[in-house]
Amino acid sequence: MIGNHKKQYQEHREDLAGEYKWGDTGQLLLIIVFIIGLMADLFLFKLSDSWQNIFPWYLRIIVILPLMISAGYLNQRAHKKIFIEKRMKLMVIKTDVYSIIRHPMYFGSILIYLSFVILSLSLIALMIFVVVVIFYYYLCLYEEDLLITKLEDEYKDYMKNVPMLIPRIRR
Repeated sequence: MIGNHKKQYQEHREDLAGEYKWGDTGQLLLIIVFIIGLMADLFLFKLSDSWQNIFPWYLRIIVILPLMISAGYLNQRAHKKIFIEKRMKLMVIKTDVYSIIRHPMYFGSILIYLSFVILSLSLIALMIFVVVVIFYYYLCLYEEDLLITKLEDEYKDYMKNVPMLIPRIRR
């Protein structure tokens, strides 16, 4: 029901390029697999117990706080730029977080997963994290193909100046 509402909402917006058909479902499944794998490692298999004592939890918290704050900032700013602000037509957005990275929402999501890997030091979570990064990379490529098809040289020029998934803070 939620996916259907989202689809109907986006169909009436000429300023949105579209997204991979199974992107939301894939993201949901990966979250579920990640949580199950993390919990299985921490409470059942305990593969990562030896790592837990090497890096105390309070040091891990210090490391993940900036990651979580950055992820929240990127996701919030990107969501506002794409879904809240309305444009008259589809165009390349080059302002705000889109001036430093082409896919800030996906990168923010990757940072959240990375934060949980660091916090838990789970080997299973780390393996699933690699799959998550590959999945988000695939989503980026798919959406970029859509944007190249619809915006042609304007988007290709943007791609030359702004990195896909690793932000460039300074020019």
